[in-house]
Order: sequence, then structure tokens, then C-alpha cells
Amino acid sequence: MTRDRTLLGVGGVLGAAALFSTSGTAKALLEPDAWPPSVAAVRLAVGSLGMVAFVAWRGLGPDALTLLRRPLVWLMAVGVAGYQGFFFIGVQLTGVATGTLIALGSAPFLAGTLGWFVGEGAPGWVWAGATAVGIAGLVLLTGSGDADLVGVFAALGAAASYAVYTVFGARLSRDGHDASAVLTAAFVLGAVLLAPFLARADWLFSVSGVALAAWLGLAATTAAYLLFGLGLPVLQPGHIATLTLLEPVGATLWGVLLLGERLSASGWFGCTLILGALLVVGVRER
Repeated sequence: MTRDRTLLGVGGVLGAAALFSTSGTAKALLEPDAWPPSVAAVRLAVGSLGMVAFVAWRGLGPDALTLLRRPLVWLMAVGVAGYQGFFFIGVQLTGVATGTLIALGSAPFLAGTLGWFVGEGAPGWVWAGATAVGIAGLVLLTGSGDADLVGVFAALGAAASYAVYTVFGARLSRDGHDASAVLTAAFVLGAVLLAPFLARADWLFSVSGVALAAWLGLAATTAAYLLFGLGLPVLQPGHIATLTLLEPVGATLWGVLLLGERLSASGWFGCTLILGALLVVGVRER
């Protein structure tokens, strides 16, 4: 049973990363000029409503309400809101490639280190090696170049925020709370924190704006984080963050297929390295 739950957790996190990978392409296709913080606010608002509906359907509402009194959930909410805002700002200022490299490349190290620090266990040398290979692949995939300093710090802020809500979400899930209830409580509070930015979401009043809000909120947030929650009770935070390196691979492939972007030979090799690293982590968890 434990092995089955672990494999389900790995599959859930990879499925979540695949959905996450559609975010940038969806914005580029539907509302490329939308102000990034307003996109983050709309995404959390719609996504948290979807998560509330899911936990209510499963009868987990009381658990989610109880969690609102836990300080760790409020800390998670700051991480949830921070990740959304910082990530969109980082990719806006540094470009999708560099911003993704900094945010997602730093996240496994920060999540693994924070998880180790708070007693979630050492990620291990296999994880360290696989993560190093994955980050090398990410460098090849995204390339390199000069980057806006504010954008760099914003992307690092996104990585740190990701580490916070992943580590403490795993902690609460292991304390006996359902992972979907934990994430719902954190996302509702995160949506409240970003609510002031909804005032700049005038792009929402169009067909393409509604389509973007629906996709980012219900698919790339509600469905994605419910899948993500499958990994919280059974995987170490550092391993979860490494598995989500699938996101930049997916984002790159969507860009090639739908936006007409081109990928160099080194980029394809980088994709291969990342997928190899994910395979190592998945087999290690098994």
C-alpha cells in the first residue's frame, strides 16, 4: 500500500508539473499584455474557488476550516501568494527562459535544504546528483545571458516561496490533515493576500481573458495542485521540487508546438537530461 501511494504521489507531482507548464503559453496566446500581478491574483482567486468546491464535495470543509487556525497555513499562504507574484514578475523582467531557470533551478535546492532544516529528512545523495543533472539540463534548455537584476531577485523570491509552501504543506499533510484541505486553506488565504491586484485585471473583461482565467484557475491551479497534493504526504520536499523540473520541459515543448519557437540541439539534450533526472528520482522513490 505504501509503495502504491508513493508511486501515485510521483505520478501526481509529474501530472501537476505538466499542467503548470501550460501557464506561460496560455498567457502568451490569450493575454500577452496582462499585468503579471493581476494574472497571479486572478489565477489564485479562480483556483482557490475550484479547490473549495472540491473539498466541499469530499466533505473536507471542516478540516480546511480548522487549518485556518494553524500558523503554518498562514506561512504557506504567504508562500503561495509570493510564488505567483514573484514568478510572473521574474519572467516578465528577465524573459521566460532565464526566469524559469532561476526559479525552478533554485527551488529543489531550497526546498530540500529547508525540509532538512525543519526535520523532514535529508534528501540524500541520489537526489543531489539527480538534481544537479536536472539543473544542468535546465541551463542547456534555457540558455544563458544578461538578466535584469530585479527580475533575478524576483525569480529567487519565487523559488523561496515555493520551498515554503511545499515544505510546510508536507509537514501538515503528515500531521494527519488531508493534503487537498491543506492546500485549499493556504490557497484561499493566498488569494485574499493578492486580492488588491484584481483592481488591475481589466483584461478579464474579454472572451480571451475569461478563457485565460478559466484555464489558469481551474486547470493549472485547481487540478494541478490537487495532483500536487498527492505527493505531499509521501515524498520529501526536495524530491517534489526536483520532479517539478518537468515544468520547463513542458513549457518549452508547448512553445515549440504552439508559439513557433525553435529549440537548438543543446536544448533538446537539456530536455533529455531533465527527463533522465526525473526518472532517477522516480525510481529512487519506488
